Amino acid sequence: MTTLKNELVGTWKLLSYIEVPINGTDSKFPMGQSPKGLLIYGADGYMSVQISDSERDNFSSQDRFLANNEEIQSQIKGFIALAGSYKIDNTNATVQYSITTSSFPNWEGQFQERKIDFEGDILYLKSVSPILSNGIEVNSYMTWRRIEKEEFSSRRERFMEITNAGRSKSQFEDF
Repeated sequence: MTTLKNELVGTWKLLSYIEVPINGTDSKFPMGQSPKGLLIYGADGYMSVQISDSERDNFSSQDRFLANNEEIQSQIKGFIALAGSYKIDNTNATVQYSITTSSFPNWEGQFQERKIDFEGDILYLKSVSPILSNGIEVNSYMTWRRIEKEEFSSRRERFMEITNAGRSKSQFEDF
């Protein structure tokens, strides 16, 4: 029997992020129409997610500490990240995050829960409880696509080829 954890473990690329206000007003795209994001579920029970607006502007300086207030405000609104442990409820098809660190510090030490659904290599996550977003309570809906293991394998193989090509001597010759 395949468990939800077995299905979740891996790396996922964000396809869409929509917030639906519980008051019935129009849906929102807080990170734009084409957000960028990665979601990683480790077999060890830890997870990490980063989501950004694909339309974010670069800072005027190459030093992130020299950004002006307008740039900082734009970046804060256009990026969210969190990491922590997770546990699965197979019966209710949910995942619960225990947030250790977040770009929004108010979430640290908190729990968030998502409803899980799959369709092939597509993962759908829906918030179980509403969150506040720009002063409005919303439910979030995220669609993710699994990044295939072959993509990682080919990257690792290329890395190993490059690394090994530079080693004509024994590993221990330098010692």
